[in-house]
Formats: sequence, structure tokens, C-alpha cells
Amino acid sequence: MKIGELYYIKHTWLLPHSNFEFWSTCGSMMYIGEDVIDRSDGVTIVNHAVLAMGERRIVDRTFLDLLEPLDEKR
Repeated sequence: MKIGELYYIKHTWLLPHSNFEFWSTCGSMMYIGEDVIDRSDGVTIVNHAVLAMGERRIVDRTFLDLLEPLDEKR
């Protein structure tokens, strides 16, 4: 994943039902980068931020497996 690159969801059938409508209709999205949380107990959680339909959304590493670079779609 490269910061500033455009991506699309290559397998919409793998999307969770709770957010299916948003992600299946969002089209392309921009990868913003890592969103790191350092908890007080010493655990570090690394999530990722994307910009989709004008909204900043936080996703986990497994969601990135659904994404494909937009230029490869053509």
C-alpha cells in the first residue's frame, strides 16, 4: 500500500454485512496511511486510514487484502 494511491475493492462479496452498503458503493478510495494506537498497557495496534466518499475511515489489516490498485483495474 502506498500513501496517496487510489484503490478499489476487488471482491465485494467478501465485505462484512454491517458495512456492505457503504463499501460496495464507495468506488475508489485513497490510502492515507497507518493509524497507530499506543495503549497504556504497552500494546501497539496498527490500523489503516482510507479516504472514501469524502470520509476518513479506519480499517484493519485484513481489509487491505480486499483492495486492488486502481491502475491495475484498467
